[in-house]
Amino acid sequence: MPSPAKGLTQPERVELSARRLVEAAAALIVEKGWETTTAAEIGRRAGYSRAMVHARYGSKDAILDTLFRDAYDARANTAPAGDADGLSVALRHVDRIVDLYLADPVFTRALFVLAFEAVPATSALRSRMQAWLAGGADTVEAGLRAGIVDGSVRADVDVAAATLDVSTAGLGIVHRWMLFGDEPPLDAGLTALRDRIRRDYGAPAR
Repeated sequence: MPSPAKGLTQPERVELSARRLVEAAAALIVEKGWETTTAAEIGRRAGYSRAMVHARYGSKDAILDTLFRDAYDARANTAPAGDADGLSVALRHVDRIVDLYLADPVFTRALFVLAFEAVPATSALRSRMQAWLAGGADTVEAGLRAGIVDGSVRADVDVAAATLDVSTAGLGIVHRWMLFGDEPPLDAGLTALRDRIRRDYGAPAR
């Protein structure tokens, strides 16, 4: 990667280096996972020294906070319109991943490498990834419950079972994409899931 751009102000240099470090971390996560990626490798991939990781973030693990907070939330946190019905709110869990994939497939793959790397009980990523995935499930559950009230979701839907269905089906589609490549593209699989959720849980049109 080329050296940091010259002629920038100090705040611009800080922003550039921070962004490059997160992008380098994402690329390395895809290639080799998080646990075996070192701060030195992140720095080198970004075009800096290992010391830059500590200067910008304090530790390797702190990069993950930025990866989720600034990168994931900023790229894929467009909330439904204020007048959206409950089913649309529930579907936003799927839509966010589609939006993120269309914006940056490498970054999307890095997020889910982290999720699957967190499976062992001894993984330092486990609690962080559980919280992230649980947040998505909470969005689905809240949307379904609101949808029963506003009439966009069938009144007889078992919300707990439907939430589990949506969450596990989404992870299954992502897992296949990660193992077999981009054919079909991830957005196609998730759009099919979105359509099924509407068919299975949406109330008939009035």
